[in-house]
Amino acid sequence: MILAGMASAETIATPRLTCIVAETAEVTTLTAKFKGSEEPVVFRIDWKSRDEKPEGFKASKAEGGAITSTHRLGKTTITRTILASAAADCVLIHVIADQPGAVSFNARFASEGPVKIQNRREIILSGEKIHAQAWVIPFESDVQDDGKGTISLIGEGEALIILNLTNDPETSPISDTLARLGKKHDPGHTSPGPHLIWQGVKP
Repeated sequence: MILAGMASAETIATPRLTCIVAETAEVTTLTAKFKGSEEPVVFRIDWKSRDEKPEGFKASKAEGGAITSTHRLGKTTITRTILASAAADCVLIHVIADQPGAVSFNARFASEGPVKIQNRREIILSGEKIHAQAWVIPFESDVQDDGKGTISLIGEGEALIILNLTNDPETSPISDTLARLGKKHDPGHTSPGPHLIWQGVKP
């Protein structure tokens, strides 16, 4: 089922995590937590449209752990897929445009707690009870950060965001999430290809 012209709120889950996804053409908010926990992590993506007004927003109901949404910017169609992957043990956000350079966004944690940028493409939230990490990986260009915990991507055709969280980073670390997925889907490369990771995990 497709919901058109409105924000949607759907729940996707892995055996370890649940994630409530609220979407419009302009904003995606992911509220993730461990099953059985009341401590959420909120991750927000503000989608940029430059001078064009987003039109025709549609989002699917959650099915198979995934939600797909589309909208138009002029003659360009933007497609976003949010996946809670049991096999990958994390949440992945994939965005692609059918015209080059149309994908632009800001990504940040909206939860309280110390936040830092690491290795340019990683946002780390160190909360009192929950530790979370997000990788922002463009397929061709590069990212920027504001030094305060927000990573921006401007003018890309396709990108992948990986989100993971843990309540015990010492005994249940998540910092190896990207390396783990790269070892499985793009072995032998220290900087794994995001397209190969997405091809390996997508529904």
